[in-house]
Amino acid sequence: MNSKKPIIDVVAVAFDRLNEIKVFVQSWINQTEKNWKLTIIHDGHNSDFMSLMESYHKIDPNRITFYCTEKRFNDYGHSLREIGLKNLEGDFVLITNADNYFIPKAVEFLNRAIVEAKGEVDVVMFDMIHSHNKPGTSDLPPYSFFQVKYKRNFIDLSAAIVKNDLAIKVGFRDKSLAGDATYFEDIFKSKYPEKLKCLKIPRVLFVHN
Repeated sequence: MNSKKPIIDVVAVAFDRLNEIKVFVQSWINQTEKNWKLTIIHDGHNSDFMSLMESYHKIDPNRITFYCTEKRFNDYGHSLREIGLKNLEGDFVLITNADNYFIPKAVEFLNRAIVEAKGEVDVVMFDMIHSHNKPGTSDLPPYSFFQVKYKRNFIDLSAAIVKNDLAIKVGFRDKSLAGDATYFEDIFKSKYPEKLKCLKIPRVLFVHN
């Protein structure tokens, strides 16, 4: 891997919750390293969303893009994720919701992990603060530390970046509530008979809301 930093495509899905979107977008503007591109897709038309995002686009037009779908899919944002995965331009992709919050050094820590792996990595995971009550199979209360593992019930969609070629290959086929887990399982299977190259940053990089 050369010294050039990888571009991380951030595909975020949204439906209303404009105040949360403000915090989310600002968390990306605040990143200490700038090798990211953010696309927010809103589920159906929302003029207030368009106005809000236009103001952020003016702040950073080369990194921030946005649009509304022509219709509302109302399927946990999975159809929007499928659309977003068809339009990647960078090296890695992070799929998330536009009501989460990423720490200012998230991209910096991801860059460091990729460099230390000499670019030979397919998935980079990281820990999180989880807003759900009893997330996965745990007995944790809401907004507790959640230790991420590459395993169903132990990883959130937003808790890892994936190489774009793998993400594009598998898409986002499962539109059910379990679509997040299916996505990561499909990523794992897509490397067969080779082994998925996966590493973990033992730090909290985002807060799930």
